[in-house]
Amino acid sequence: MKYAYRFIIFSLLIQSSVQAKLLDKISAIVDDNIITLSQVVRVSKNLAIKRNVAPMIYDKASFSTEEVIDISINKFLIRAKLTELGYSITDDQVEAQIKTNEKRLNVDRKSLMTFLKQQGSTFDEYFETLREAIEYSYFINRVISPTIAVSEQDVKNTYFKNNIKDARLNFKYTLIDYSIANDVVPKLNKGQMEEVVRQFRINSILPEAFSTLTSTNLDEITEEGISTELKNLLKQTDEGAMTTVVNLNNQHHIFYIAKKDLVESEAFAKQKDKIREDLFEVAVKNEAKLWFERERNKHYIKISI
Repeated sequence: MKYAYRFIIFSLLIQSSVQAKLLDKISAIVDDNIITLSQVVRVSKNLAIKRNVAPMIYDKASFSTEEVIDISINKFLIRAKLTELGYSITDDQVEAQIKTNEKRLNVDRKSLMTFLKQQGSTFDEYFETLREAIEYSYFINRVISPTIAVSEQDVKNTYFKNNIKDARLNFKYTLIDYSIANDVVPKLNKGQMEEVVRQFRINSILPEAFSTLTSTNLDEITEEGISTELKNLLKQTDEGAMTTVVNLNNQHHIFYIAKKDLVESEAFAKQKDKIREDLFEVAVKNEAKLWFERERNKHYIKISI
């Protein structure tokens, strides 16, 4: 009985030791998925291949341990969402994509395997990274992209900002001119008139001191014949925004830019598709980041680093 008792104690100690070692190797848990330290280290060592296969996920030259764990967690969150949508990437789909890539690059499987070995990677790692890339692309297309819209105004505003110092840019405007005589409000506090006009546009109410404020619609205004000060002010202000106060002819003016167009738009036409693409890409990254933050609250996640 004494020896049996010692044997039980010894067995429990061995099991405890094994479990402790196993737990030491666990970097994170996502629901019923385990991310081990060795997997995290392996990802870090194979970033060159992963950037090549899934550049939309592995978009930096190096990642911290915490960042690699976050990427791994996101992979399982995406997979869970795709399962919820009734979609999963099968081995046959990944294999079909590999064959397509081989044909496009004019390489055979043997050459691919040799290349992966030279890079310190394996075919299984390549296979799973490609699955991850396909899942991510489907996730972006089905979940994130439908929530994003890049307006023509966004594109134009970006173009104007990127080319603000180009003296060749000439604009025409549709404006609303809000003005009041200097002697009615001889001294303006900083931002005072801007706030008055902003509130007036919302509720059509003016404070007593600004009761004589007038608004005038100005259509098809070009830069010809306007002062350099006003020209620069309008050029620096986005469509859909208001200028700061400017003094003209003994009056305080604020201009709301209802429309802002290039007189010569050939240069804009050449660049707008690329600008829209860049803005969309940034918006996708920002929205995906927010999505992952929200989605974490719906899953059991434990990080041990």
